[in-house]
Amino acid sequence: MLIELNISNIALIESLRIEFAEGFNVLTGETGSGKSIIVDCMNLVLGGRADRALIRTGSERGYVQALFDVANNTAAKSFLNEQGVDHSDDSIVISREISRSGRNICRVNGMMLPLAALRQLSAMLLDIHGQHEHQTLMRPGTHIHFLDAFGGTESKALRLRVESLYQERSALAKDMKRLMADLRERERLADMLRFQAEEIEAAHLKAGEEERLQNKLQVLSNAERIHDSVERAYRLTYQGTGKGESAQEALKSASAEMERIASFSPKYQELAQRLQELFYAAQDVGYELQDALDRLPSDPALEQKLSDRLSLIDKLERKYGATVEEVISFGEEARRQLNVIETGDLQLTSMREQLDRLDGELVQACQALTARREMLAETLAEAVMAQLMDLGMGNTRFEARLIPEPKPTANGNERVEFMISPNPGEPLRPLAEIASGGELSRIMLALKAISMDMDSVPSMVFDEIDTGVSGRMAQVVGEKMCMIAANHQVLCVTHLPQIAALGAEQYLVQKNVDHERTETTVRRLDRSGRILELSRLVGGAHDSESSLSHAEHMLKAAEETRIHLEKAYGN
Repeated sequence: MLIELNISNIALIESLRIEFAEGFNVLTGETGSGKSIIVDCMNLVLGGRADRALIRTGSERGYVQALFDVANNTAAKSFLNEQGVDHSDDSIVISREISRSGRNICRVNGMMLPLAALRQLSAMLLDIHGQHEHQTLMRPGTHIHFLDAFGGTESKALRLRVESLYQERSALAKDMKRLMADLRERERLADMLRFQAEEIEAAHLKAGEEERLQNKLQVLSNAERIHDSVERAYRLTYQGTGKGESAQEALKSASAEMERIASFSPKYQELAQRLQELFYAAQDVGYELQDALDRLPSDPALEQKLSDRLSLIDKLERKYGATVEEVISFGEEARRQLNVIETGDLQLTSMREQLDRLDGELVQACQALTARREMLAETLAEAVMAQLMDLGMGNTRFEARLIPEPKPTANGNERVEFMISPNPGEPLRPLAEIASGGELSRIMLALKAISMDMDSVPSMVFDEIDTGVSGRMAQVVGEKMCMIAANHQVLCVTHLPQIAALGAEQYLVQKNVDHERTETTVRRLDRSGRILELSRLVGGAHDSESSLSHAEHMLKAAEETRIHLEKAYGN
C-alpha cells in the first residue's frame, strides 16, 4: 500500500507531502490544477520515463519519494530479498532523482537499483491506469496475464508448470548447444590425441629399454673385434701360443720353482703360495674366457631388429619427450584427455534423452494450459460484457482470442489478444488498435472488477478514467471502484461528484500564486471541505445553501453505498 508521497521541485510543485489512506482515495480539483502531475510523480518514482521538462523552473533537480507498506506483499518482499534490500520493518522507501544534466538516480531503502529492477518492483506495488501511456491494455502482450489471473490458483499452477518446464528445457538446450560446440572443437583434438596415444601404445615401450637396447646393439655391431680380443686373451691365459706357454702354465712353473726353496725361508713359502693362487685364478679366467667365446652373439638379423627398434624410440622421443619415460607419460595423458572427450559424447546422449523427456512434459503441460484458457476465455468474455453493460457499453462485443504460437513458449502454446466490436454490425478487431481512451478505461475497470479477488497488486491508480461518463453511469463507475477498494487501495483522479462522493478520503489539488510563482498544493479535506468541493463539482453556486445541501445529501448517500459495498465485497 502507498502510505506517503513526497515531491520536490517537480513542475508546479516546490515541496509537497501527501499521506494516503487504505481503501478508496479520490483526488479532485480544477482543470489544470496539477492533478495529472501527482500521477506523473507516482509513475516517475516507479520507474517511468524521466523527462527533464518535469523539473521545476529555476531548479537543477527534481525529487520524488514514495513510502510503501509491504507487510502482506510476499512477491515484493521476495524480490527485495533477491536484490539484497533490507525491509525488516515491512516498509520500503523508493526515491527517484532527476537532474537537468541527465543524471537519474533510483534508490530503494537507500540502496541504488538499476531502473529495470525498479520497474520490476513497481509492478508488484502499484498499478496505474489512465487514458494514455499508462494503459496496460494497449500492450497485447499483457492480455494473457489478465486471462490467467482470471483463472485463479488453478491457472497460476498450470502457468508456473509451463514456465518451469520451459526454463528447464531452455537451459538444457543451451547447455547442449555449448557442449556440441565444444565437442566439435574437441573432436578435432580427439583425432590428434587418438593418433598420439595409439602410436605410443603400439610401440609397447618399457622404462629403461633404450639403454639396454643400446648396450646389446653395441655388442652386436663390434662382434668381430670382441671375438678377436677374447680369443687372444684366452690363448694367452689358458691355451698358450706356438711361441710360448700360456699364462697359467707359466704361473704353475713359477710356483713349482718357489716350492723347491720354500724350506729356506718363510718368504719363499709365501711367494710360492701366492703364485699358486694366481695360477688357479688364471685357470678360472681361462674357463670364463672360453665360455664368453662360446657365447659371443653373431646375428645380423637381430642387429637390424635392434637398430630398427632404437630408430622407432628415437622418432617417438623427438615427437613426445626426451626419454622413453617421458614418451610413456605423454601417451598416458593423451589417452586420459581422449577419455574425457569420449565421456562428453556420452553426456550429450544423456542430455538428448533428458531433452526429449522435457519436450514431452512441456507439450502436455501446454495442452492442459490451453484447455484451461479456452474455457476461461469464454467465461471472461461473458463476465466483461456483463460489466460493460453496467458501464454504458452494452452493445460492445468482447473476445479473448487465443492465437497459436509456432512452438511452445514460457507462456504456453498461444498468445492472447483482446478483441472488441464497440458497435453492432462491426467485426471484432484488436482492442489496442481501435478502442478510445474512455473505452479502454472502462474495459480496464470491468477487468479489475471481475478479478479483484485475484489481483495481487495492492494499490491501483485510476487517472480520470471517467472521461465521457456522466449521470447514472458515473455512479456505476464509482461503485465499481468501491468494490475494488474493498480489498485494494484505490487512488482515483476524477472530476465527477458521484465518484468523488464515494471516496473514503478526498484530496483537493489546487493551484495557487504566491510572490508571482505558481504552485500546486494538495490537502486532505474534512467533511465540510468535501461538501464545498462536491458543491463545486456539481456545477452550481457552490457556496449557496441549496448547492451545499445537495452536496451534503450526496455525500451521505455515497457513504452509505460505500459502507454497504465494503461489507459485501471485503474479505
